[in-house]
Order: sequence, then structure tokens, then C-alpha cells
Amino acid sequence: MEEIEQKFENLLHQIIKGIFKDHLVVWVKKYLVQMHKQTQADVILDVIDRRITAVPAFSGLRRFPQGRNFQQWIGDDSKVLMKVYLAAIEGYVPVKIVRTFCAFLKFCYLVHRNIITEKTLAEINDAFARFYQYCEIFKSS
Repeated sequence: MEEIEQKFENLLHQIIKGIFKDHLVVWVKKYLVQMHKQTQADVILDVIDRRITAVPAFSGLRRFPQGRNFQQWIGDDSKVLMKVYLAAIEGYVPVKIVRTFCAFLKFCYLVHRNIITEKTLAEINDAFARFYQYCEIFKSS
């Protein structure tokens, strides 16, 4: 059973790192460049980084003094950064992009539960469907 749990954790790690870092964060940058051109997008990304670095110390919450520009992301970095990234992009991207992140976060929290009931499965399915629906903004913009 422990081996299955480790494989499941590894799979979740890959999902979080892959979707969050390799797709969502990259898509936000591409969106900003497309909507504002590179120079203004860089200014906005600097503000987002300042918002990330300004997060006050809180028990159990890692800080990112260099913003999102650290050299090597590991799964734990992605999990922690997801907690502050959503607030950092608020106001610089459309509501549908924020909702995409919200749906993904909800999905991640639900699948990490120790006990998954039928209700939880329905919530996971709903979060996944909303994520998929809101991702369309990246295709259309």
C-alpha cells in the first residue's frame, strides 16, 4: 500500500509542477506579453514578483524573496507558490484566468485529502471541469 501511495504522490507532484509551473505561469506571461507588449508585460511581471516577495512571514508558508524567478523549481515550491501566486496576479489578468487558477487549486487540495468520499469525487470532477472550461481563455486570447 505504501508503494501505491508513493506513486500517487509522485503523480500529483508531476501534475502540480507540470500544470502550474510549466503551463499556467508560462501562459500568464504569454498573455501579458500579447495584451501589453513585452516592455509593459515586464513591468507587470515585476509588480507580480514584488507582490510575491511582499508576502509576510506566516507559519508553514515559505517566502519567495526573489519572486517567481528562482532557478530550479521543485514540487514543493510549486505547491507553496500556488498559495501566493493567485493573489499576486489578481488585477493584472482577466477574471477567467484567475478562475482557472482557483479551479486548479481546488482540484489540488481535493485530491490531496486523506479520505476521498463520493462527494469529494464529485467536487474533484467539478473542479476539473471548471479548470478545463476556464483554460479556454488561454486559447482565445
